[in-house]
Amino acid sequence: MTRSVISLALAVLSLCAGVPRVRAEGVAQSDVHFYSEGVLCYGKLYLPSGYSDGSKLPAVIMAPGSGKTSASLAAYAADLAAHGILAMTFDYRGWGKSGGFLYFGEPVRWDDRLRFSQTTTAMRIRRKRIEPQLQVTDIRNALTYIEGEKGVDRARLGVLGSDLAGGHAVVVAGSDARVKAVVALVPMLDGRTSPRKAFAPDARQQAQMVKLARAGSAPASAHEASERNTQETRLALADYHPYWYLEQVAPSTAVRFVIADHDPDTGIEQNVSAALKVLKGPVDVARIPDARHLLDQKPTDAAVHASTEWFEKNL
Repeated sequence: MTRSVISLALAVLSLCAGVPRVRAEGVAQSDVHFYSEGVLCYGKLYLPSGYSDGSKLPAVIMAPGSGKTSASLAAYAADLAAHGILAMTFDYRGWGKSGGFLYFGEPVRWDDRLRFSQTTTAMRIRRKRIEPQLQVTDIRNALTYIEGEKGVDRARLGVLGSDLAGGHAVVVAGSDARVKAVVALVPMLDGRTSPRKAFAPDARQQAQMVKLARAGSAPASAHEASERNTQETRLALADYHPYWYLEQVAPSTAVRFVIADHDPDTGIEQNVSAALKVLKGPVDVARIPDARHLLDQKPTDAAVHASTEWFEKNL
């Protein structure tokens, strides 16, 4: 899994006068929608000045972190567009302005003799569910949507992810060769110390899985939905290991990790340091001295610049 340790320069970014202010001049915004496994998802395009069908510009998909929506990455997207890169923020299924998870609210009869049927029934819609692999699928479908923009160069696509989605960005890059550049903001890279073997649930997890399989009908109230979301998220995260995908990232894909300088969360530091030794292509770390607002809707200029600079260089 590992290779020889390569000396890597750590890009240290500061809030000094040398760091450009976040830019947004000339940027147009456009609401769009795309489908992810049949669910209508919301997105927002940030278009550089002068963008047209013949532009052939690079494009970056912006994946929000745990419990966040597209608005959380607006500053990053606007700055990318101001520097000539089309950016698209979006909401996962069940979050923000995207559609939710649908369930029948009453029994519906069907069998295989009916290739297609249409019926009227009560429906239940569940939201705010965090399922990592489904969110990864949403990111990949957003990538596919952006490929359909005539002014986008399909050979120059990137992904930015924050928090949990920082791990998603690595998973997408390790699963989808279309991704040429990645920025992972304070990423969750679980799996570094986990043995590479099939998921073996502990007694508590197994009991919960059995309960869901045998009595896990669709929630009938907001309280039940909230409890179910928590239960399913815990199980899903226990079997989610973004770190394992690092070795699948192509040597041609450039990856930058943006983390806090002297972050008290040593787990992030350790995971990122180890990741540098696994990745085969261009890779570095941008350390932000004041990173308290890295994941806020109003991040520091240095954090935004660290992301824009990387995509400008590698797309």
